[in-house]
Amino acid sequence: MKKILIKKAKKAFSLIEVIFVLVILGIVASISSQIIIQVYENYIMQRAIYNVSTKTELVANQIVNRLSYRIQGTTISKRHQDFLSSPQTVSADSWLPLRDTPTGEEYTTIEWIGYDNDSFAANQQPNWSGIANYETNASRTGFTSPGSNLNNVATIMTNLSNGKVNLTSTNPAAVIFAEDDNFYVDSNEYNPLCMGLIPEVLENTDCIFPVARNGTDGFTFSRDQDNNNIGLLPKIITERYKLAWSAYSLAPETNADGQTDLMLYSNYQPWNNENYIEHGSKNILLPNVTVFKFSENGGVINFKLCASENIGQDFNVTTCKQKVVIR
Repeated sequence: MKKILIKKAKKAFSLIEVIFVLVILGIVASISSQIIIQVYENYIMQRAIYNVSTKTELVANQIVNRLSYRIQGTTISKRHQDFLSSPQTVSADSWLPLRDTPTGEEYTTIEWIGYDNDSFAANQQPNWSGIANYETNASRTGFTSPGSNLNNVATIMTNLSNGKVNLTSTNPAAVIFAEDDNFYVDSNEYNPLCMGLIPEVLENTDCIFPVARNGTDGFTFSRDQDNNNIGLLPKIITERYKLAWSAYSLAPETNADGQTDLMLYSNYQPWNNENYIEHGSKNILLPNVTVFKFSENGGVINFKLCASENIGQDFNVTTCKQKVVIR
């Protein structure tokens, strides 16, 4: 007797079940896409915050390092636009000692003379000692600095300045004596007025002295007269001094895109009648700067630096760093 096998028909999904599954899949897909978009947006935001925060921190630390080597009494603020115009429209109000800078947006540039820490600290024993033998052999023409190795100093300065300063009478460095109350002309204490940091007194740089190397540990003053051929008085030399090969400026400037870049000017020598606009080396320190403010109180410099980074269309991420520079 043969057996007859009967296959049972499979039950199909109803239209309602299919619609229900499609609705659930749509909801899941919608939620998943929103999560993916949110994760991507968070990644873009966090990456931008990290990038701009890192760059701002690095630049702020670089500013602190440079200002740490400023020579006391040389730090001033400027109205940068007065010096950018051609011809320059500077006046007595175009600059102020940093400690006297008012709150506002006018004085945007900070300028100072930095002492030469590079050659000073290049060896275990400093290449220039910072001590002047002023009691026994100092004169109008120069002085000795015991414990110095000015041959090394000349080599390092030449390399750093691309040959602009090599401790010769043609390309001298500069000496500033350290005492605040010491002065060379009776009415001129050591301050920016007599250091060549502002155009109206470039011909009266009577408390920053160009020096050339004289042997291993001797300095010779390379300027006997100022630019008006007025004989300079005998120099009052004190025990301590600072040696410099460059002045520095930090200046926010608007670029072609309408953004503000923080510029660093360096490698210019006010004691040779040079200024930062015409003679300094110019480099972008930080792009897209939104805030750069600074002040000084009791010799302590405080500055705030903010920068932004675009994350698409008109959306920007901004971060700020505030630092204090204590000498």
